[in-house]
Amino acid sequence: MSTKQNNSKPFWSPVYWPSQLFFLIMRLLAFLPYPAIHRLGILMGKAMYRLAKSRVRIAQINIKKCFPHLSEVEQENLVKQNLISTGIGMLETAMLWFGPKRNWDNRLIIEGMEHLEQAKANGKGGLLLSFHLTSLEIGGSLLGTQMELAALYRKNEKALIEHKMTKGRGQYVHPIARENTRAMVRWIKKNGFVWYAADQDYGRKQSIFVPFFNIPTATITATTRFVKLTGAPVIPMTQQRIGNGKKIKVTLHPPLENMGTDAEQDAITINRFLEHYLKQHPEDYLWIHRRFKTRPTLSSPSFYPKKKKGRQVTPNRYRDIIEAAEWIEEKDGKPYRLKEKEALIYFYYRKETLFADKLGKHAKAWGETLDSETIDNQTFKFQGLTRYCPSQKCDLVYLELSS
Repeated sequence: MSTKQNNSKPFWSPVYWPSQLFFLIMRLLAFLPYPAIHRLGILMGKAMYRLAKSRVRIAQINIKKCFPHLSEVEQENLVKQNLISTGIGMLETAMLWFGPKRNWDNRLIIEGMEHLEQAKANGKGGLLLSFHLTSLEIGGSLLGTQMELAALYRKNEKALIEHKMTKGRGQYVHPIARENTRAMVRWIKKNGFVWYAADQDYGRKQSIFVPFFNIPTATITATTRFVKLTGAPVIPMTQQRIGNGKKIKVTLHPPLENMGTDAEQDAITINRFLEHYLKQHPEDYLWIHRRFKTRPTLSSPSFYPKKKKGRQVTPNRYRDIIEAAEWIEEKDGKPYRLKEKEALIYFYYRKETLFADKLGKHAKAWGETLDSETIDNQTFKFQGLTRYCPSQKCDLVYLELSS
C-alpha cells in the first residue's frame, strides 16, 4: 500500500503528525482485551454525550423525529444509550484495524447462514445489505473471518484516513470502492458476496424520496441497479452485541422479495426492513449521522443546525465540485464562478506573499460586497460561508440559495 496519494505529501510529513498521534493512541488501545475495550467504549460514549454537543444534538433531533411517541425523558435516555453504543463501536473499529488477530470462535454467533449457502448453490452470489448500526464494523469483519467477502466503501477525502481504513478493513474483507461497479459485478459473477450499506444520504442525484419513520428520506437506488447488473439476491444483515458484549451476533435474514424491477418499491422495502429492526433495537443505529440531511425540495427547511464554516476543501472535494458544476466561468485560465444546484460559488485567489490573508478575512469581506443574484428565477445570497482550498490557494465564496 502506497504511503502517498498522487503527488501529495508523504504520511510522515509534519502535516499528518496530529492524525498519526491519534492513530498511535488507537493502536495502543487496540491491544486491550475485548472486555476492556467494551468497558472503555462505555466511558467514551458517556464522555461524548457530555462533550460532543453538535453530534448529540443531531442524535436528539433524529430520535425525536423517529420516535415521537416517546416522552422527552425516554428520548434523552435513548440518546445516552446510543452514544454509549457508538463509543463502543468506535473502539471496536480501532481494535479490528490496529490490534492483533484474535480468536472470536467463542464470541461469534451467526444465524441464517443457510441463506448464503442457498445463494451459493444457486450460483449467483449475493448482495449482503447492511446498515449503519453501531456494530457494523465488527459484525461485517467477523463474518469475513468465516467466508471470503468483499465490501463496498466510500472513499475518504483525507488520504491518511483512506490508507488506514483500507489497510485495516482489508485484513478481513476485500475492499472495493463504491465507484468501482465493475469490480463489484466481477466479484458477484464469480459467485461471491458483497457487503455494503444502503442507508446513507448521497444527495438528490443518486436518491429518491421514500418514507423512513414516516419522513420523506433521500434513499439511494444503487441496490436496484446492482440487482439488475448481477441477478444476485439481496440478503439483509444485522449485528448485535449480546450479554453486555460477551457475544457478537450476526444475523443473515431471508432474501428480500421482488427486488430489482422498481427502484422506488425497492427503496421502500429496504427502509421498511430497517425501520422494523430499529423499532426493536433503537439504540443500535448511528443516530449521530445526518440521515435526513437532504430534503425533498430546495426550499424545505433543514432539520439540523448549520455546520461550522471552517472546513477546508480537500483536493478530492475540489475535483468533485468542479465535476458536478452545471456551468463554470473562467478568468485567466482559472475558475472564477460556477453554479451548483443550491449555490453560486466564486473563487477568491489569495495573494502569493508570505503573510497572505491567513484567516480568509479578505474573502469574507469581498463576499459581503457581492449583490444577490437571480438565475432561472432562483435568488442566491452571500450568507457568510467561505471555505479555503489550500491546493488552489483560493477561497470558495458561496452565494447560497434563498428560500
